Amino acid sequence: MRTWFKGFIVILLLASALMFILSSELFSLKSIYVTGNKTITKNDIINLSQLQYGKNLFKVNKKKIVKSIFKNPKIKAVRIKRILPSSVSIDIIEREAIAIIPYLGSYLNIDDEALIIAVTGLSKETNIPIIEGFEFNDFKIGEMIKIDNKEQLDITMDILIALKDIDLSESIDLINVEDINNVKLITKEGINIIICNNDLLYKMQMAKSIIEDLLKNEKKGIIDMRHDGNPIFKESE
Repeated sequence: MRTWFKGFIVILLLASALMFILSSELFSLKSIYVTGNKTITKNDIINLSQLQYGKNLFKVNKKKIVKSIFKNPKIKAVRIKRILPSSVSIDIIEREAIAIIPYLGSYLNIDDEALIIAVTGLSKETNIPIIEGFEFNDFKIGEMIKIDNKEQLDITMDILIALKDIDLSESIDLINVEDINNVKLITKEGINIIICNNDLLYKMQMAKSIIEDLLKNEKKGIIDMRHDGNPIFKESE
């Protein structure tokens, strides 16, 4: 009987403590911290989260918050953390555009997973390459771009990732992938590079070295890297 009574007292105390936690103003949400955002504002992220100031911290549904925040296609990852007694932190990783694709008077911004994260105007200045040569009928923001020729897309993404890895993306103005055996890259200074689909990272590293040397000597022309062996350079007249 005494054991039962002690158990009852413990349960009663736990229930009382739980009621206190769920009703106490001490644990009501007063502060929301947002970190990791670059282009998305703190207010936009808080609005997406649907968090309400004054709500009990232990009634906050973290899975629901994450799902709501992911409605923005620019969000790549989210981590939610309760900070007792009255705060929540939202740490995000944004998707970054690595190329833009012209489409009916606008630009589709894609990230390193070929996901369309935004649509911008053609007049907007950008430091990432423009992709030409794709054929597709429609698109949806937040989904991968659907190109008629999948091999064409795969090669393009390999080139873009290679350019990013060697910090050459901002130097390239345009990439034409209409012919995957004669892919053409044009730098912002007007230097042309022609490559085919093999050893892309190695060729991009070599191209970067050649471009730097040409710029030092104030030369422009065509760098042909479609064949094995040393690249062929033809200077512009």
